[in-house]
Amino acid sequence: MKKLTKDQKYYQKKKKDGEKDFRRTTNEDGSKGVRVTRKTINVSISKAAFERLIELSISEKLSRWRILTRIILTQLPSYARGSNSGSETDRYDWDKSLLKPTDKKIRYKGTEGERQVTYQITSTAFKKLESHKNATAQSKARIIQSLILNYKPTPKEQRERNAAYVQGLRDVYGKTARSDFKDEDISAFKPSKFVNKGGEIIHVKGIPPEKWDDDELDEFEKMYQEVIKRRAK
Repeated sequence: MKKLTKDQKYYQKKKKDGEKDFRRTTNEDGSKGVRVTRKTINVSISKAAFERLIELSISEKLSRWRILTRIILTQLPSYARGSNSGSETDRYDWDKSLLKPTDKKIRYKGTEGERQVTYQITSTAFKKLESHKNATAQSKARIIQSLILNYKPTPKEQRERNAAYVQGLRDVYGKTARSDFKDEDISAFKPSKFVNKGGEIIHVKGIPPEKWDDDELDEFEKMYQEVIKRRAK
């Protein structure tokens, strides 16, 4: 058997690590935790899209892989259901027919990209992108380029309106609350970082999607799934 090089061993380790969306880990203080795994994407996009990604990265003070991860997770539709396993590391059930389809009809951009980008995005973002690619028959490069060019961060005015809405809930109920689908239909529940305002999911502190941490993204995804499920009835 041919001996693997150091780089090949590293690649195989990363590939195996990304097979699951979450892994158990040990923190510096010895406590146990859960981390999001990451998978590599390598696509070619236009110069305009690349410069736009750099602009977003600088303005939001986030690395490019992290801002791209958040754009993918918050702008693409949901392709996974919440898992019933109850395990912290097994949170989603993905549609295997979209992750590994037998009939592939992908439309590529038609023009060669000017910038090659290679990032390690989170496994959940990778699978969502892969699912969307196969559901829409578009290449990852086409999807990513379009997402970046069309992405608009939450305006300051919108953040302020969201914050005012959440503050109004606190004034009335004295605690974080979540509406179902009608603004007047509000039920108290365990403390959450989001509220559902007429089908629009907003952060209770007005924090924009670009700056949500992994737990916030996970909670957003679960609430988004509830919205889609209710709309389908």
